[in-house]
Amino acid sequence: MEEFAEVVEGRVRLLVYNPDKFRRPDGVYEPAWAPVFYNPQMTINRDYSVLGLAALGPSGAVVVDALSGSGIRALRYCAEVAGVERCLANDIDPGAYDLIRRNIELNRLSEKVRAFNEDANVLLYRLKLLGERLDFVDIDPYGSPSPFTRSATWAVARGGCIGLTATDLAALSGSRPWTGNRRYWASLTVTDVPKVVALRVLLGYAARIAAELDRYIEPLLYLVGRYFVRVMYRVRKGASAADAMLARDVGYLRYCSHCGFRDFAGEIESATCPSCGSRVKYIGPLWVGSVVHGESVAKARELLLKDYTYLQTYGELAKVLESQVAEAEVRPQIPYDVVHLSSWLGVSAPKVSKVVECLRSIGHHSARYYGAPTAICTDAPYRDVVRCVKEAP
Repeated sequence: MEEFAEVVEGRVRLLVYNPDKFRRPDGVYEPAWAPVFYNPQMTINRDYSVLGLAALGPSGAVVVDALSGSGIRALRYCAEVAGVERCLANDIDPGAYDLIRRNIELNRLSEKVRAFNEDANVLLYRLKLLGERLDFVDIDPYGSPSPFTRSATWAVARGGCIGLTATDLAALSGSRPWTGNRRYWASLTVTDVPKVVALRVLLGYAARIAAELDRYIEPLLYLVGRYFVRVMYRVRKGASAADAMLARDVGYLRYCSHCGFRDFAGEIESATCPSCGSRVKYIGPLWVGSVVHGESVAKARELLLKDYTYLQTYGELAKVLESQVAEAEVRPQIPYDVVHLSSWLGVSAPKVSKVVECLRSIGHHSARYYGAPTAICTDAPYRDVVRCVKEAP
């Protein structure tokens, strides 16, 4: 059996360790078993990131793929995003470094992609000290991005962007609250909207790290998958603006597990649910502002339809961006799962689309949340959400 196999993703060819050598007894490929990590199930994440960088990045952009593995992200950014001038592909593992170099040569990108074999944090701090302008820093680890968030925030250029991927959803969403507290400094519990919580906890963590460095963030794009959350945000400098961000956009999800009430709160106050009188939980700190930027989503959608129809996950990304265009109009974006709320209320679950229509008909903004088929976001108060869940067909 051959040691390596060649795969095609986007506009690049990639040498990876032969997947047939790393299959479980049930025949499923286990990417973590391979000497160098490459997960084909994350293609949508990489497709979205290519599209996002095309929508967000400046002309002549310098990109760092700090945890590069096979080099796939750096290669795709340089091959598929016209505005990217060069990419730095780094991995601390010598075997990954060698594979990155082979893949650079395979794609004839040696003039645009440079391989590094360093600790990601050391590289990012060194590039900062050397005065290297880094327009986009990509952190795509196996697990939590928290060990690399500070160095990425410090190294990225003023007005530059960071992409963070997290695959430790149990920690971020509340299934493993102590792990989440340790990694992200947040008090967590299980809710009916776990991936929304995961997304907002990750952004809240990124915001607080930025504020420590007298910087603030502007969330632009996000993607939620079965095993991951991905955020792309801009970093700007300013202590006063960082203070304003913390006061306005970082807070708590006030959540009642007895009746389903929830809203966003700037700080921990009353522990009593205003709906049923039970004890509420304050989840966070987390991001309570908008998680998506309307103009950025619209630009990404325009580029997808015009220049990126070749992407393997084109159809799914079209649905994601269509949903996010509507979501960007909702502020605040309070999340609900219609099926779970129906169960709390003791009624049959209505069609999600009908609940959204009902909320809009009584003057509220509302949209379906693409990350979960039965979830919505809305600026409506709890009583109006309850009304629409009960009245919608």
